[in-house]
Amino acid sequence: MGPVWKLVKGTRDVCSSCGAEIADFPAVGRVVDFQFLVSQKFCWDCYAYNAAHLDEIDPQSLHPYQPVTKPLIP
Repeated sequence: MGPVWKLVKGTRDVCSSCGAEIADFPAVGRVVDFQFLVSQKFCWDCYAYNAAHLDEIDPQSLHPYQPVTKPLIP
């Protein structure tokens, strides 16, 4: 499964991007055996900066549904 965003609450940590101390933070990671494994944590300023460039990275990620490239049943 691909990367997943989650809002982590009740945990104090450090931002992976700028090093600021954060309490409730958005994090990106993977879900393995129904548990979320964090790979990067962001403060709200770094998250807002990265979210603004989402359309430049992948324009299709803004669409709620991705187009079907191949039919499931031929």
